[in-house]
Amino acid sequence: MNKIFILFILSFAVPDFLFVYGQSNTDLMPLNTPNNTSTSNLFENAILQYASGVRFKDVLPVAIGILAFSYFIWKTSSILSKREVFPHKLRYTASGIPQSLIKSRIFYAVKYIVIFPIIMYGWVVVCFFFMYALNTSLSYDILTLIMVGIITASRIAAHWNEKLAEDIMKFLPFNLLFTLLLNPNLNSEKIIDSIPGFLPIMLELTIFIGFIGLLEVIMKVTYFLVGKIRHHSDDSLPIEPT
Repeated sequence: MNKIFILFILSFAVPDFLFVYGQSNTDLMPLNTPNNTSTSNLFENAILQYASGVRFKDVLPVAIGILAFSYFIWKTSSILSKREVFPHKLRYTASGIPQSLIKSRIFYAVKYIVIFPIIMYGWVVVCFFFMYALNTSLSYDILTLIMVGIITASRIAAHWNEKLAEDIMKFLPFNLLFTLLLNPNLNSEKIIDSIPGFLPIMLELTIFIGFIGLLEVIMKVTYFLVGKIRHHSDDSLPIEPT
């Protein structure tokens, strides 16, 4: 058992130690080996099988990647799934006077014209490159269709049902992540070779974000008009005496 423990420690201290040890042990093994092995041999065979298969150093980067992507989706889904990404706040000047309505509307428009498209663009780009790094066999068009489709569906649902929008932003990327993990195609050389082709894709994603921003304006105007109509119809109803 002490020998097994020493082999296990050396596997972390010396790279490919178990692999070299396994090869040397295989070369010295006699041809007629009995099937009934001792407990020590069973542990040694388990360590040798670990050395030739998936190791913990292979699992650790995958775990860190899943954790980082999950945290990113978890934080952004609660923001991008809201109808009002930037809630209205009553601002005051240095003298304590409420800010004018015109300035408040200007700040509101700037947030949705400048900041909001940047947030959406960042979400699409991060998800796009993470999914491509996980499975390089996927085409750019398929990834663009999926990522832009998810963010568009979520923004439409946010003006109808924010809970549904959050589920779209959260569960669809997670389902796609674990689907790709079942059939990964990691190729670092292909990723490096594809870097020059990423610039046209990023410009194409900018065009899609522009269309999503236009759709956002249409949805907000529609939501405002519907709310006005409902408010006017409620005010026109007669008040029944109690």
